[in-house]
Amino acid sequence: MASLLCPSSIAKPGAKLFGVQNAAGHIEYLDEPIIVDKTFVETARQGRVPEERFRFASNCIKNGCGHWTGEGTGCGLVVRIVDGMNRKAEASLVVCSIRERCRWFHQQGATACASCDEIVRNVRTREAMAV
Repeated sequence: MASLLCPSSIAKPGAKLFGVQNAAGHIEYLDEPIIVDKTFVETARQGRVPEERFRFASNCIKNGCGHWTGEGTGCGLVVRIVDGMNRKAEASLVVCSIRERCRWFHQQGATACASCDEIVRNVRTREAMAV
């Protein structure tokens, strides 16, 4: 089985672009993910921080990620998102090109999808916390 994907990855060559933030601040999902290259990443970094306007996915790195809480529990980020947003899963989910391999979906099911269209990475906050 292919590795599960983290749906909150950074803009980097090889990442899969699967969503774009619309004017209302929600993510609109692409029909098929686009694998980004170095040129895309360099161009995207010339405007607003790309992670704050696009959604990228790449292989879940488990123990290599600060959100990983262990094999038994998985990704702590999606747990905080689901608990914090407290959204109910819709009967029918919007089409998502990465759902089949999405770490969040495999871990939390449709409740992860209920909040996903409002999630963007805030890279500056994370960088400020690291300083």
